Amino acid sequence: MTLQVTSHDVARAAGVAQSTVSRCFDPSSSITPQTRARVLAVADQLGYVRNALARSLITRRANMVGVIVTRLINHSNPDVVFAIAGALAASGRKLLLFMTESAEAVPGIIDEALGYPLDGVIACAQMTEQDAARFVARKVPVVFFNQHVRTAGVDSVCTDHARAARDVADRLYRAGHRRYLCISGPPKSPVSVARTHAFLARLAELGVGDVPLVASDYSYDGGRAAFTMVAGSGTALPEVVFCANDQLAFGVMDVARYDLGLAIPDNLSVVGFDDVPDAARPVYGLTTVRQDLAGMGHVAVELLERRQGMPDAPGEITLLPGKLTLRSSARMG
Repeated sequence: MTLQVTSHDVARAAGVAQSTVSRCFDPSSSITPQTRARVLAVADQLGYVRNALARSLITRRANMVGVIVTRLINHSNPDVVFAIAGALAASGRKLLLFMTESAEAVPGIIDEALGYPLDGVIACAQMTEQDAARFVARKVPVVFFNQHVRTAGVDSVCTDHARAARDVADRLYRAGHRRYLCISGPPKSPVSVARTHAFLARLAELGVGDVPLVASDYSYDGGRAAFTMVAGSGTALPEVVFCANDQLAFGVMDVARYDLGLAIPDNLSVVGFDDVPDAARPVYGLTTVRQDLAGMGHVAVELLERRQGMPDAPGEITLLPGKLTLRSSARMG
């Protein structure tokens, strides 16, 4: 096994102190050009690469931000992580990904995250106020991505789920639809609750009540199972299915077309939420709500930077509008 070359090895070969080696890699340090050139030449010859994590333990600044996601989020909408990674890269920061199976497993991830010298945390997973307060107590800024926790010193950036869902309800109602089905994500998911409750509330205001709400798990298979169950219940099929995310909608569409022989949108309109890349494929042509993930990523980084400079500032919630993207899966007014 080949041992990694250390700064001590470079110092010994160059005939300087270990602290001098560290200073040679810092462009702002006051060291003679001759010494810097000699030490860097020796480091290159030996194949020395600085250990960024070890350096961060000394400087207490890693330019590294932890991102906490659940496996389901990463599977159903991987563009979330890409958007955050891009925003962090643009600000000169690195991403350290912490993935957990579910929101219930987040406390264990927090223990792991607090073991790193993070400049901040962007949480895409549900977290309790007590969990968020643990980061605040350690002076680690926390920004919630697409959800929020009302904890002092914690910021959030979200899509305006409620406004977008109400707009969808208006457009479907104007198209003449009166029989609706709503398929949600997990009952405790704040994002699903915001989307489906706003959709149902707007329908109630328009005079459409008693809309069935079926809980699922945000997955393609969950959408298939939910719509199959409704179709086999003996009740009249809906004219519209509103899904809390696109993966559910894909499952509904495939059951409708291939298992039940329904034409979309002639016999059934289907609407999703997120606008993942597959939504634009001709096989689905899904009408859905697009989230500005790139914009949310940049706002999340800006909120982290603001929190670093003003740790005692009140928590801030930033809402970005969702954009209804019209395709062929729904008749809209």
